[in-house]
Amino acid sequence: MRALGDQGFICGYCELELNVESFPRPKIEHFHPKCDTSNAEKNWSLDWNNVFVVCAGGEQADKKLYPTPANLSCDAHKNYLDTLRKILIPPEGQLLNPLDMLECPCLFSFNKGTGELGVAEFLTMEDERYDLVDNTLKILNLNCERLKSHRREVLKSYNREIKKARMSGDADFHSKLAERWFRKKWPSFFTTRRLLLGKHAEEFLYHNE
Repeated sequence: MRALGDQGFICGYCELELNVESFPRPKIEHFHPKCDTSNAEKNWSLDWNNVFVVCAGGEQADKKLYPTPANLSCDAHKNYLDTLRKILIPPEGQLLNPLDMLECPCLFSFNKGTGELGVAEFLTMEDERYDLVDNTLKILNLNCERLKSHRREVLKSYNREIKKARMSGDADFHSKLAERWFRKKWPSFFTTRRLLLGKHAEEFLYHNE
């Protein structure tokens, strides 16, 4: 899948690492539903700017650990809401399109205690982006327990790196970790890693666009 390589082999929504050879296989997502025929001159299924790759959204996860629909995410949860008629066509203005998101500033925050993503602190409720980010988290169910667990594992890895750096007296630890994490386009749970490293991540990303 060309699109999968273009987006660094991570899900366009939750940023889970994807492998085309693994099961369940990644899926092609049409941000604007290809079934929308309201505009006869627009074929959404053939619009490359409407296509990216996503994970299975928890549909194949261990149901004992992560029961559904509570642990569905990404397009799987969006489709679930669609069956309940809780989202509308078109999705533009309801949730963030990964293909249109600005690299800077990051619109999310990260709660280290819970593993949840939230709305960035600099966004006030008067800012139209506040509702857009909040709705994205809810519609895609990006704070389901399954994804929070993955983010907490990233945090554990980060804390282990901090401990090793303190023991060795490595003052440049954060910059080195930023290079190790972000020299690959893109690491799994990119947003979580970016928020953990803060200014060190921003500096590396700015100088290595």
